[in-house]
Amino acid sequence: MRKTAALVIVALAGGIVTSACVTTRAQTPTQRPALEVPPVPPRVIEPVLPPEPTTIEPIPELPSAPSTTPPRPRPNPTRETARETKDAKPPETPSTETNPPPVAPPPQPVAPLRTGRTADGAKAEQQIRDIIGRANALLGKVDYRKLTPERRKAYDEAKQFAALAEAAIKDAKFDYAWELADKAETLAKELQG
Repeated sequence: MRKTAALVIVALAGGIVTSACVTTRAQTPTQRPALEVPPVPPRVIEPVLPPEPTTIEPIPELPSAPSTTPPRPRPNPTRETARETKDAKPPETPSTETNPPPVAPPPQPVAPLRTGRTADGAKAEQQIRDIIGRANALLGKVDYRKLTPERRKAYDEAKQFAALAEAAIKDAKFDYAWELADKAETLAKELQG
């Protein structure tokens, strides 16, 4: 019964579609004038002459390198020049009576930039070590032999992040160490679940 109803619906739909294409009035072909194509304009093609070979002007001979002559020897000082040098006054040295210009104090060393979470070095170091400890504890509960290759890679990366965080703590790069420790803990948590 359903098949018959479906066939009737399909037949009706097909009839509606085909009847939409039919019109009640026939169209008569119309006569159109033939198109007149204009003649092709004359073309003048000039022959291409080969380029004239360029002549290369010869380069004149380069001047020879200047000969290296030894420097002129200095004349030996005579008695007159020696006497002149004795009579000459030595250059004046600044007197110690005037006050020397004030010396600016050396600039204070700039404290390392710390964010809110790493305000104190010792406190930050302890917080980072706690994160690393939690990550290592979570990784210790994972059976490495039962992991898939992807999860083994994540395990190795977590261990590597923890080791890098330890190295960053030694270099007093607490922000970097914090990020590495956080990544290690995140990967360890993912391996648990």
